[in-house]
Amino acid sequence: MDRIHAHEQALTAYALERLTARHGDRLRIYGPLDPTRRGGLVSFSYGDIHPHDVSQVLDQAGICVRAGHHCAKPLLKVLDVTTGALTRASWYVYNERSDIDALVDALSGASDLFL
Repeated sequence: MDRIHAHEQALTAYALERLTARHGDRLRIYGPLDPTRRGGLVSFSYGDIHPHDVSQVLDQAGICVRAGHHCAKPLLKVLDVTTGALTRASWYVYNERSDIDALVDALSGASDLFL
């Protein structure tokens, strides 16, 4: 289990670094930026694009994410998430860095289409 946890944290650290480096200010990540204080997921908003639109673009690229309020409507209200929804990408033992790279690259498609 320790190896699984370490793998999850390594992927989270990689995702935070790659997403931020590639998408900069267009991407807002919710939660701590310290990967040791997170699980194997990142919830985010991307510019003014609605999370359901982001998820559709990612789906067309073969990237599976969740979009919505994630059973946390009161939290999203406190966080002032104006759309009432976020996009959430997650990974686990069966994922690799290439999966993160695919997510980062596919997000550019949402940028190209909507921004």
